[in-house]
Amino acid sequence: MMRLKPHKPSPVTPESLAVELVDRVYAPLQENSWTERLKALMELHDQLRDDIEDFAFFCETFPLFIEKLIDRFGGVEVADGDQAQIYATSARPAHREAAGAWLRAHANQRSGSE
Repeated sequence: MMRLKPHKPSPVTPESLAVELVDRVYAPLQENSWTERLKALMELHDQLRDDIEDFAFFCETFPLFIEKLIDRFGGVEVADGDQAQIYATSARPAHREAAGAWLRAHANQRSGSE
């Protein structure tokens, strides 16, 4: 007779939590503008910061979550400042570089002098 080990829940890792968070927020954010997404993600950031006691775990999880969320949105080219702010918090260097490039190219517009 084959014996099965009892199921043990997998430990929560930054990667697994990031995937879970994307699964939860993607649908509600999918049709939103980047401005609306940024506002929601800022609120989620603050909530998670309060809920996750281990600061290092939080610091690893949130950028992974943003990276995976951007990927789920399709990784589109940065086209506005709010989108750039989201990309700037991603764990993926290419996302951060795209955000930086957009922000540098539009620095005069952001400061109000065109």
